[in-house]
Amino acid sequence: MRARRNADLARLLARRRGVGALATRMADGAPYASMVTYACNWRGEPLFLFSGLSEHTKNLIEESRAALLVEDAASRRNPQTGPRVTLMGRVVKDNDPNVRARFLARHPDAAQYADFGDFSFFRMRLERVHYVGGFARAIWFERKHILSPKAAADAFREAEAGIVEHMNSDHADAVELYANRLLRRRGKGWRVAGADPDGLDLRCQGRSGRLDFENPAMDSNDCRTALVALAERARTSDRS
Repeated sequence: MRARRNADLARLLARRRGVGALATRMADGAPYASMVTYACNWRGEPLFLFSGLSEHTKNLIEESRAALLVEDAASRRNPQTGPRVTLMGRVVKDNDPNVRARFLARHPDAAQYADFGDFSFFRMRLERVHYVGGFARAIWFERKHILSPKAAADAFREAEAGIVEHMNSDHADAVELYANRLLRRRGKGWRVAGADPDGLDLRCQGRSGRLDFENPAMDSNDCRTALVALAERARTSDRS
């Protein structure tokens, strides 16, 4: 049970951040690290938009193995007590329109250059993950233990557009509650940008937020149940 919970926490951290340090290998064998932005697909694999002129892209063409470090620790007084996760796998070009859609939903400003001739979308074929939740809390996970179930990912692939439209059109008040009261994010005009088995991506005037479900959802019905419960919790929190 604890291992399952740690796997969920590692995946949720990766879904939440959107920025990390990518480690690749240069032609002479030297290690190279660069800051990159990323999104996650419905299973939780990182997605990227890279220029062919970037050093990390040149490195990946020669050696596709890479590691992505994502952390929620740097702002702490003692960063060693904060959670971080290293995702490892092969980063390869992926022309699936869904990769483009998921990435641009998370990073809409990238649409300004996504169609430039030297830019391409990539996906990390995740192989294993190392999660550190703090002192004396480190664990390795294989691919099958860290990703969202394929059945759930497929269900959200089909349902995401409808969920996003429905929430933004019919439940904008609930989306605002999620951001303001559950996530403690200020501002008006928060909207749903994406949905996956673990939660919703929210956006507002260039800012992003992540709303996690209490438990992973397997389909749109589970998603609806989770969102209703979260809305009630948000309304109750204002009275507590």
